[in-house]
Amino acid sequence: MVTMMALSAGAQNAVGDWIIHTSFVSSDIGFIAEAEDWVYYVAGGNLFRLDKQTQENEALSPMNYLSDMSIAQAFYNSDKDYLVLIYANSNIDVIKSDGSVINMPEIKNAVMTSSKNVNFVTFAPGEIYVATDFGYVVIDDVKFVIKESHVYGEPVTSVARLGQMLLVSTPSAGYYGLASQYHEQLESFTRTDFISGDSRLFPINDSTYYSLTGWTMLCTMRGSGNGNPRFTMKTLVENRTTLAQKTPGGFLLNIPNLQKCYRADATGAIVEEYDAGSELFSAHPDGNGTLWAVGPQGLHHQGEASYYLPNALTFGRPFWMAYNKSQDKLYVSSPATNYFYYDDTPTWVNTYDGMTWRDVTPEGAPQRGSFNIHFMPDDPNTYLLSTWREGLLKVTDGEIVLAYNATNSPMRREQGAMHPITSIDRNGNVWVVQSFENPECPVMVLPAAKARQNTVTTSDWITPSIDGLNSGHTKTASFISTHNSQYDIKVFTDGDYQMPLVFWNSAGDYSSRPQQVMYDRLVDQDGQPFTWLYIMCLTEDLNGLVWMGSTEGVIAFNPAQAFSTDFRINHIKVPRNDGTGMADYLLNGIQVNDIAVDGANRKWIATQTSGLFLVSPDGTEVINKFNTTNSPLTSNTVFRVCCNPNSNSVYITTPVGVYEYFSDSSPAEPDYSDIYAYPNPVRPEFTGDVTITGMMDGTLIKIADASGNVIRQLKSTGGMATWDCCDHYGQRVKTGVYMVLCSRSNGGSESVVTKIAVIR
Repeated sequence: MVTMMALSAGAQNAVGDWIIHTSFVSSDIGFIAEAEDWVYYVAGGNLFRLDKQTQENEALSPMNYLSDMSIAQAFYNSDKDYLVLIYANSNIDVIKSDGSVINMPEIKNAVMTSSKNVNFVTFAPGEIYVATDFGYVVIDDVKFVIKESHVYGEPVTSVARLGQMLLVSTPSAGYYGLASQYHEQLESFTRTDFISGDSRLFPINDSTYYSLTGWTMLCTMRGSGNGNPRFTMKTLVENRTTLAQKTPGGFLLNIPNLQKCYRADATGAIVEEYDAGSELFSAHPDGNGTLWAVGPQGLHHQGEASYYLPNALTFGRPFWMAYNKSQDKLYVSSPATNYFYYDDTPTWVNTYDGMTWRDVTPEGAPQRGSFNIHFMPDDPNTYLLSTWREGLLKVTDGEIVLAYNATNSPMRREQGAMHPITSIDRNGNVWVVQSFENPECPVMVLPAAKARQNTVTTSDWITPSIDGLNSGHTKTASFISTHNSQYDIKVFTDGDYQMPLVFWNSAGDYSSRPQQVMYDRLVDQDGQPFTWLYIMCLTEDLNGLVWMGSTEGVIAFNPAQAFSTDFRINHIKVPRNDGTGMADYLLNGIQVNDIAVDGANRKWIATQTSGLFLVSPDGTEVINKFNTTNSPLTSNTVFRVCCNPNSNSVYITTPVGVYEYFSDSSPAEPDYSDIYAYPNPVRPEFTGDVTITGMMDGTLIKIADASGNVIRQLKSTGGMATWDCCDHYGQRVKTGVYMVLCSRSNGGSESVVTKIAVIR
């Protein structure tokens, strides 16, 4: 039995809320610790915990407890029941026994030119020893403040206190010295060959410790008459222990390379061996000896078949996104090789329906890279999945039913790659571009009728003649077919260095040479040139304009005008509104990675270094911007952005995972039959805004009291508006039932469409 956990606690989220969707990466289990009240475990750099009493299984993130993302290491102090988290950026969190979290950012924030990477953590009575690439620090674990900082200018692998002695290992040597002395320099310690260089030192008692290098060693340290200790070493296992912890009466040594876990007694000697498979084991020292295990199937008691599995993505590095409007599900897939990632990742596809994540990766999907998903317009259960090496896959109901490749299409393989760039036009025809692999036939079309079939031959494809597409590898290629204008125009760029934009208009005749034009530079509305290093994305808005993001910012243009002799782009200007009459180009000089359009035709812009932007439909107003200083984002790099066409959710992918933001706009409805407000009733403890949704675009809204007095007027953004429960003068309204009256912005009668109860 598998028990799932929910990441959000309610069906409705308020405007402005964020959710961080974590990943449980079953192939990257890094840590487990049974604490007194919880079982903590880390997978894919994310922390989860099970409440042993309530069985609640939750993900911990900056949205609820933590101060950061991307956990590099975790260490549990069983003597005092607290957990130390080390993040990839050297930030530190301590989760105490009562569940409270103390953030210690001093190492992360330290100003130094050398690396601040944390290598290992050990515990002593009242102290935490943190070994780093610059030396080590000592933390007082009562006040949780740094009491000593030792900067040596070279890495320290581990520091451990055994009684009155301090042991230090570096990548090249081992040292010891009195713990009572302040060791300002590494040379103040005594060097010894009996402490292995680059060893992680795990204290057992005042005279015994584990030395964890490539092998697992049991070491003793005994005093002598002259004050110099004597060391002895014994090999326990000729392999690496990745996780050592105290247990009832002894210790556990997890050795994943051997798929083994060893139980040791109080002296550190191994007395029992377990077959661990792909799991890590833990048991609290004050428990009954029952082992907890975490592995690819989740968390469970060792030997039991009932698992606790987080409700989370099942892979790391989520990148591509597409929304299936008919299914009302978000699809997220792995990156493959592109501008941002230069390694082949296995194919993963997950879906999210607003409550539950599911792994829907097709059986037999390539292990070396897939990317964009395109849904077939007349079959919501079928999508096309582009792959680097296996061509174009047709997936129906989660199963691969057809692979378009060199055997049944004009596609070609070059240097092991196929990499088809795909677009589906308004008529359901499937277009494929191979600008590098197939210079003689770079563009091919599978007519809609043939695309519905599950058997295809090369002769079923049409190959129009398109110029200007032969170039380098297409790691940031963008290809769109316009759907929102009267012209069926294709716009393509392979995204390589300074490569052009190519337009063509087949006008329904795909076999002929279509009208086409190519630009390697553009001219804006003022006659000024616009050039680029890399084009990162192309997106069509609800008015049929194409928005282009590049390394030089963002522009917009009417694709139908590209064939005219005086084609001009709109290099969008944002007025300064400071009385000077001056304006600045929108995101000038900022790399724009992706652009998405919401139900109100506003643009959500993902950037490489500046976070996420929301701009007005024409781009002349920056409505909002989100970055590490004003949102839960822990990185200002945003790869992709996707707007839910059925609600106000906006999804983004970042280097640390998927975020969801609840905006103040939802798609407009054709009538007022489905308007509702939430929360409703508004209780005394609620301090946010009431969301009114399900309206027609640009609806004029009047809030009236029980006597019919209009106390507030609003206007919807798309199909949504928010009310702060205040009147015209900013005063909070009294207890009562308030009517919501709606009318079209172009006139029409008013009608009461819903009521909101307010309780003070």
